[in-house]
Amino acid sequence: MKLRERCICNLFYGGIKKEEFEEIEEEILEKDRSSLSMTSICLLLMFSGLFTGSLFSEMMATNRLAYGIVGVCFALIFCICHLMKKKVSKLILPLWYLAMTLMSGYAIILNTVIRNDISATTFCVIMIVAPLLIMDRPWRVLAYFVLVIVVFIPIDFHQKSYYLAYTDTVNVICCGSLGTVIHFNIMRTKLREMTQRLYIEKQRDTDKLTACLTKAAFERKIVERMEKNEREGVLIVMDVDHFKSVNDNYGHIFGDMVLHKVGEDICQSFPKSALCGRFGGDEFVIWIPGKFSRKEVVVYLVELTNQVRSIKTPDGRIQITLSIGIAMCPPNGKKYAELFENADAALYSAKNLGRNRFIFCPESGIGKEA
Repeated sequence: MKLRERCICNLFYGGIKKEEFEEIEEEILEKDRSSLSMTSICLLLMFSGLFTGSLFSEMMATNRLAYGIVGVCFALIFCICHLMKKKVSKLILPLWYLAMTLMSGYAIILNTVIRNDISATTFCVIMIVAPLLIMDRPWRVLAYFVLVIVVFIPIDFHQKSYYLAYTDTVNVICCGSLGTVIHFNIMRTKLREMTQRLYIEKQRDTDKLTACLTKAAFERKIVERMEKNEREGVLIVMDVDHFKSVNDNYGHIFGDMVLHKVGEDICQSFPKSALCGRFGGDEFVIWIPGKFSRKEVVVYLVELTNQVRSIKTPDGRIQITLSIGIAMCPPNGKKYAELFENADAALYSAKNLGRNRFIFCPESGIGKEA
């Protein structure tokens, strides 16, 4: 890897590839949410204790307002994190930088305005500790702490004697550099562990022949998605028509090639957000999250069936076709089990009507009509 590429890789993606970083970005945000929640509750307790102490100590009384304001801010941050629970939100990183700004701002005021006769110990500690708490693109963390140090230095020189301010500047730059280097190394280690775990999970959850999800992985993922935030979508169940006959007449090697090509076509025909699974044999299941009209679903299915029809037997006598059943969420059900039952019933209706077609389940459900 060239030096320029290595620098971009380390600064933008923590030492892993861009594609790998994007795959685990949601997990990174969830870890940041958890870390921010824990950090904010710890700081809330600390500043609550300091505020309580200021009520009984004259020495601490001058800082009472600062303790109260910072404590309330961390209480609000904790409440927001708690309300998010496990829902990953783009609000997490701004909240993290707000929390670090509160810590840094408090330390700057404490070590320059309130106590201008001592070294900036609190600020130095924050320069080492704060970068270790957040997981974000390294260049943003670096840029943020460079900005904080640039703000601190002139204020420190304005409030303190030259010798003390000079000492503070050297200490802060050293502590900031140390914190950043440690952050880069810890971040790289964590990201590599996460990508390695993701790779192992993918190997476990992927059907080797078709590159679709296994039945267990598909059902686990769709239930997780529907419980979390995907309240609308389309569940599609399909079989390869007369696949047993193809296997018997042309051999299992050709049959495996057909399944491989069908799996490949399915993965290419639907959006990236879709889940594509193989339930064993020649049965496939697809979940497309979002609100879709029947016409929009038909566009996807026509593209898929046209690609599959291009697969022909070695003698050119048989063209591969699909029988497909479709259930819409929520009209055909709000739970996965109900949706699958209705889509499967629509699939068997397609088979009974002569195969090589797709059928939408009516809102009342095919099973109920029968």
